[in-house]
Amino acid sequence: MDAQKTVDLKGLCCAQPIIQLAKEMKTMRVGEVVLAYADKDSMRKDIPSFCKQTGHTLLSHEQDGDLLQFWIRKE
Repeated sequence: MDAQKTVDLKGLCCAQPIIQLAKEMKTMRVGEVVLAYADKDSMRKDIPSFCKQTGHTLLSHEQDGDLLQFWIRKE
């Protein structure tokens, strides 16, 4: 899946991954897709919750070893 932006959330703790993701989403246009990389298991719940609260669409998510990948479309 193509993404216009990539954001690296690996190594961030607590609220920092969501804060960083929200900051990147503000720079994007509606319809663009961001690929977010994370390594914290809590992101499995936090990113879908972020999308639900903000109205963005979680298009897909995958896991490759310890690396989580989330494709999110800005709405």
